[in-house]
Amino acid sequence: MRFRKFKLVLLPFILVFTIVLNGCTEDNSKVFRDLGGWPKPPLFQGNPFASGGVGQASQYTFEGLFQIVRSTDKIYNRLAESVEHKGNETIIKIRPGVTWQDGKPFTSKDVWSYYMLNNGVEIAKHLTGIEITDDTTMVFKWQEPSPFTEMKNLFLAQDQQATIPYHLYGKYVDKVDELLKQANPTNDPDKKGPFGLEISDKLRKDIDKNWQDFLKAGPKMPVGTGPFIVKKVTASDMILEKNEKYWRAENIKFDRIFIKNPGSDSSGLALLKSGKIDTYPGTPPKDILENMLATNKDLVHYRMFDPATIGMVFNLDKPPFDNQKFRQAVVYALDRTKIREVGNYYGQEADVSMTGMPQSELSKWITPDNREKMTKFSYNPDKAGELLTELGWKKGADGNWADPSGKTPEFIIGVSGGWLQAVNSAQIAAEQMTKFGLPTKLLAVDGSVYYNNATKDKGAYHMSVDWVDVSWGFMFPWNSLRNFYWGGIGNMAHLPKFKDGPDKGKLNMKVPGPDGQVVDIEKTLKGMPYLQKEEERKDAIYKLAWITNENAYGVGFFQNTTGYFENVKTIKGWPREDEFEKYNRSLPVPTEPEDIDAVSEINFGFGGITYFVEGRLSPRE
Repeated sequence: MRFRKFKLVLLPFILVFTIVLNGCTEDNSKVFRDLGGWPKPPLFQGNPFASGGVGQASQYTFEGLFQIVRSTDKIYNRLAESVEHKGNETIIKIRPGVTWQDGKPFTSKDVWSYYMLNNGVEIAKHLTGIEITDDTTMVFKWQEPSPFTEMKNLFLAQDQQATIPYHLYGKYVDKVDELLKQANPTNDPDKKGPFGLEISDKLRKDIDKNWQDFLKAGPKMPVGTGPFIVKKVTASDMILEKNEKYWRAENIKFDRIFIKNPGSDSSGLALLKSGKIDTYPGTPPKDILENMLATNKDLVHYRMFDPATIGMVFNLDKPPFDNQKFRQAVVYALDRTKIREVGNYYGQEADVSMTGMPQSELSKWITPDNREKMTKFSYNPDKAGELLTELGWKKGADGNWADPSGKTPEFIIGVSGGWLQAVNSAQIAAEQMTKFGLPTKLLAVDGSVYYNNATKDKGAYHMSVDWVDVSWGFMFPWNSLRNFYWGGIGNMAHLPKFKDGPDKGKLNMKVPGPDGQVVDIEKTLKGMPYLQKEEERKDAIYKLAWITNENAYGVGFFQNTTGYFENVKTIKGWPREDEFEKYNRSLPVPTEPEDIDAVSEINFGFGGITYFVEGRLSPRE
C-alpha cells in the first residue's frame, strides 16, 4: 500500500521531469549528416595547415574571399564584397562586419597575414606586394607583365584566405614579414620568389623554420569565419554547430553537421544504404550503383563530368617508346571502350591520344576546323599493325610482333596498387596489348614507391597509369597543360629536359606544330598566362593540344564521370528534382549549361558548400 502511494506520488514527478528533459534535448531535425576523414584525437588540432589539417570540417569552418567551382570556373564572392581591376592593381573590399568564430573581427590584415605566411601560393609569384588601405580594403599589386584579367581572378579564387587569423598567429606573420624585407627584388625569372624577391638559401631556411613553428601553434579547435563551428571530435564522429554570427547566417538552414568517419568505402556505402548519412561522393560500378538505388528508395544519384582522365603515359627514355610511330601504334591497338566499361562505366571516351586537357574542354577552346586537323586515334588494330610494319617490325607465327632485330620485347605497365579503378583499367590494357602481339605485364606496386619507381633514372616501367589529362583547381587549359608538361605526369613520361647549362631542368622540346612551324613548349607555357587576347590564348592552346595528340606521349583511357548520392527524404533543395522519375533516380551527366552549373556545385570537392551558403539546402521537415 505504501509502495502504491509512493508510485502515485512519483508518477507526476516523472512525467514532469520527462517533459522538462525532452524540452532540453537537442532538436536533431535540422541536421546534415556527412562523412569524411580527419586526424584522430589526440592528433586533431585546429591549424588547417598542420599535418592532416582538420579533415572534413575544413569546408564547413573555413572560407576564402571567393569560392571557385573547379569544373566550371564559376566564381562566387564570399568574404570579398567587390573586386576592381585598375591597371596593374586589383582592389578588393571585404564584407564589413565579418567575424572569426572566436568573436574577433575579420579584417584586411588577416588576408595580408595569409599571404605573408603562406607565401608559397601561386599568386605570390605574380605580385610585388599587398597593400592594406583600411580594415576592409586592400590592393593587390601585380608584377609586370601581369596576367590577363580572368587569370588574375582564377589566381585569387584558388586561395582560402581566412585561415591565418592575425590575432592568433601574429608573431609568425610579423617574423616572416621581417625576413621578406631582407630580400632584394629581382627581374631574373629563374630567381624570382614570392613578391618578385630573390630569396637566399639562408633566408629560405629561416622562413621555413618560421613556417614549421607556425604549424605547431594550434589552436586546439579550428577558428574560421565559416558557417559551422567544430564542437566535438572523436575517432569516429565529428559534431559541428551553426555559427550564429556567420555573415550569411540567414541562409544556413541546419543547426548541426554530423560527420561520420566510416574508415572504408564499403562502410561508407553501408551507412548510405541504411539511410544514416545524407550524401556520398562518387560513381561506383554500374551494378553497385543500381543496387544502392534499388535498396534505398530515398536516394538519388547525380552523374557529372570530372575534369580528370585516367590514362597511361609512355616512357620516352625506354625504346621503342622513344619512337612516335610506335607510340601511335599502341594507342590504335587499345580498345578503350572495353577499358572504360571496367574502369568507369559512365566515363567518356576520347578520339584523341592525349591532348594535355580534359576531353570535355576541347570544343570550348579548339575550333571545329582545327579539331578536324587533329589525328583521330579510335580503336584500329589494322592501323597499329601498319605502323609497326613501317618501322620494320614483323608478326611471327606465335602472334607476337618482333622488332627489326628479331626480338620480341616484353613490356611493363606500372600502377599504384591501392587505386583499384586504375589497376582494373591497366589490367585490361595489358591484356589487350598482349593479345595484339606485344607481350605486356601489369606491375601494381605500393603507392608509396610507385611515383619514384616511374620517374627515377630512366624509370622502372615502360608505361605508367595515372590521372593524365587532368585539371586541378581551375579549368583554363594552361592549368592541365602545365600539369602534364611541368608536373609529375611529364616526369613519368620522361619528357626531354636540359641536363645542364642555364636551362637545366627545363623542357627541351622544340617540336613542329600544326602549321609546321617549330613550337618551343617551355616558352609557350610560360607565356600563356600573359596573353591578353583570347584569340592568342586559343591559338597557343590548340598548338600544344595538337602537338600532345600527334606525338602520342600517352593515351587517355576515359574521362572520369564522377557523381554524388543524395538523400532526398531528409534533405530538400537538390537540383533537377523534376527529372527524378524520368531517370529512375539515376540522373545522367547534364548537358544544359544551367544544369551543369547546378549539378557541379553539389560536389563539395568541386564547389565547396555553395549549396549551404547560397541557402539552397534545407531539412525536409
